[in-house]
This record gives sequence, C-alpha cells and structure tokens, in this order.
Amino acid sequence: MDLPASSIPAEAAPEDGQEIFVDLNGVTNRRNVPGGIMVRRPAGDEGGDSVDGAGATRYSIELAVPRGYRGALRFLSVPRGFQVADRPTWLDVLAKGFVPTGDHGLRTVTDMRRKQVLELAAPDARPLNWTGGARAGAGTSGREEEGRSDVDEQVITLGSSPRRTWIHRPQRGPASAPVLIVFDGERFIRGGLLTGIDELVSPPSAVIAIDHAPVGEGGPDEDAAVGQRADDLVMNPRFCDDVLALVRQTAPEVPVRTIVAGTSYGGLAAAFFSLRHPEAFRGICLSPSFWESDDRGRRIWDLAPSRSDDRSDGTDGESESHESEPLEAVAHPTFCVDHGTLETVIADSVAEATEEFAARGIDIVSRPFVGGHEYLWWRELMLVRLAEVLAE
Repeated sequence: MDLPASSIPAEAAPEDGQEIFVDLNGVTNRRNVPGGIMVRRPAGDEGGDSVDGAGATRYSIELAVPRGYRGALRFLSVPRGFQVADRPTWLDVLAKGFVPTGDHGLRTVTDMRRKQVLELAAPDARPLNWTGGARAGAGTSGREEEGRSDVDEQVITLGSSPRRTWIHRPQRGPASAPVLIVFDGERFIRGGLLTGIDELVSPPSAVIAIDHAPVGEGGPDEDAAVGQRADDLVMNPRFCDDVLALVRQTAPEVPVRTIVAGTSYGGLAAAFFSLRHPEAFRGICLSPSFWESDDRGRRIWDLAPSRSDDRSDGTDGESESHESEPLEAVAHPTFCVDHGTLETVIADSVAEATEEFAARGIDIVSRPFVGGHEYLWWRELMLVRLAEVLAE
C-alpha cells in the first residue's frame, strides 16, 4: 500500500515527530501501533530518479488481510514511537484521520461517526447488494437522505430522555407488513438506509429510526449521546417498553411482529427486545455486544425463558405481556446474528451465547462476515437480513 505525500490534505500532513498510521478495520489497531506505521521513502528509493521536495515523498506498508475481507481504511498522524493508546487518546487521534485526495480508485464512504473512510475489499470479497449508487472514488455521505418530504422527524421521550426519531412510510410498503425499528437512526439514515429500503421488492409498512443524543433547549447533546446510547441499549426494560408503545401508536393496525435492528449495543438490544416481548419483536443483531451485563450482572441469555418455563419472559415479572395468554400461545423469541471474524471479543461472546441459548431451547445460527466491528458490513447486512425476514 502506497500513499504519496502529495495526496495528504494540507491540514492533515504529519508534523515533525509524527508518523503515518494505517487504520484498517480489524487488521491494525491501537494496541499495536507499530504494526500499522508506514515507512517514509523518497521517490527514488526503488530505482527511479530522485526528486526533491515533499511531493516526491511517499509512505508505504505491506499488510495481510484474510480472504474475502472488506473494511474501512483511513490514515492517521501519530507521535513517533507510539506503542499502545488508551481509548480516549485514540478517539482523539481518530477524530483527525484523513483520506487521500485525488484519484485513488477506492470508494469513499461517510461512516457512522460522520467521518470519511475508504472502502477496501479483497479481490474475492463478497459483492455488495446495496452500494448507494456509489462509484469508485465517489463520495456517499447520505446527504440525499436529509430533508426528504416523506420522513417525519419528531422529538419523543423514550426511556429516560427526549430524542429525535424519524418515521418513514415507504410508498410500496403493504399496510400489513412489519414495522422496522432501527437504532443509531441518524447514522443509518445518513448512510442511505431509507433509499435502500425503498428499493426492496416489498418494504416494511413503516420505518422508525431512533437517535440516542438527548435533546435539550440547545438541540441534541452529542457529548451525552455515548452514555445515553449505553443506557438505552444495554438491556433496558423501560426503553424497550416505551419503544413498543411508540410502535403501537404509530402503526396500531399492523398485525405482525415488529422487526428491530441494531449494531453492537444495538444488536444486544435487538435480542433483548425479542426476549422481553417475543410476541411483539423479532431481532436483527449485527455484531451484538453479548459480552455485556445489565445493571444486575445478568448476561443476555439469563433473560431467556428456560425449557422448563416457557411462559417466563426472563425479566422477573417486569413485563406483563404474557399474563393472560395460554401457554401454547406464548411466542418464541426470534432473532438472527451476524458478526465479524476479526472482532474477537464479539465473536467469542456470540459463541458463548449460542450455547447458552441452546440450553434454554433457543437455537440461533451466527453467520460470520470477513471483517471487523464494521459499518461497511452493517449497512449491507441490515438490508440483506431485512429483505430475508420480509420475504418469510
């Protein structure tokens, strides 16, 4: 991999005492910074004529990726000699990451943090079904999704705080089709999710996208969004029940279960929603954080009904959704799981959860993708799994 110095934006050029780190999702990381450092070379290093000036300089590195790999690529300026970075320090470095200027032949995408990244795919990577109409080198920021007349933006209190929600009713969505709930709603809307949904053969009847930044007098508080997101999505009964009430208010006539889709913490919440209200929700869990515990130290499978008590919703009486139903009418929790082969903690927790759920009579099949904790895969798989569920 080569990076000409002339393609580095002026504001991102490394200063004295800095090096260029290749941030390739799932392949390089902050725990081994030297493993991603590019070598600085003059242009004449490999037999060419030596040329003076910064523009003649290039940076290079060789990195091995697994067969079938797809992932986000950016470049970072880091202090020389950097070995390991703590999370706050690394987040600060990531905020200053850049993509090269000029014609580099890779597709430019705006990720969930509103940062531009390049999409790097191995020659044998699985083709994408949805690409947002992008071409190599073209940007896809999702700005075309903003200001759509068919999207109703509201501020609604869910759980402990008011936040933005977006409600979209696809024109071709049958009135009897499921509703779709999407966590991290603004980020997926910016990524072109609604356009992708509109292209489905049979879309959902409605899409409710939920943001996690608390809204105050000054608008959304993005600084508080990380904490609010964790509060919302780490097995929160109140948030779950409030979302269920919103669905029933928005689409009271829909007779089938709502599809709830999320990534990371959102994938954990999608499973939790189906466990808590199996008659109302089925989940699409992308890279779910099954390693997390709730505020009582319980893991996600501890909230599942056991084989000997199919009527229990696993939440110690917090939900009364089955109180008057006969035993045979109680719905079974239903959710699908995808995870990256390079996100080790997630993959290990999914394997553990699969065994624990099976012991409780809930069989799930996890489907791995060749990548890391990766928006480029999540955007694709959310639409793929949604289409599969809607086709059932």
